[in-house]
Amino acid sequence: MYAIRVGLSAPAGTAEPAEPAVRSALSALLRMAGARLEHARFRSAPGELSGVCFLAAGSLLEAERLLGHACRVLTVPFGPLAGWRLERCEADPWIALGLHEAPAEN
Repeated sequence: MYAIRVGLSAPAGTAEPAEPAVRSALSALLRMAGARLEHARFRSAPGELSGVCFLAAGSLLEAERLLGHACRVLTVPFGPLAGWRLERCEADPWIALGLHEAPAEN
């Protein structure tokens, strides 16, 4: 399983997307591409949506590529995030390297 961070931005005045709808659309797109969305956490604010997605895919690079493609499909003119822009789609280095948990101090 691979952790990929995503960030999308919207044109001014765009309503925040419904996170369950985004998660469902990403899951369906990734399934068609041969990957699986295991878990996703999103945070939305006016004009932006960011989060981390955990994907089951053949490799870290494949997970990153497939999630980027799925996000771009969401932003096409008639997609659920039409007008939005993909700003970030990259592996989370802390999680990928196992550094997300600090060692306990004695």
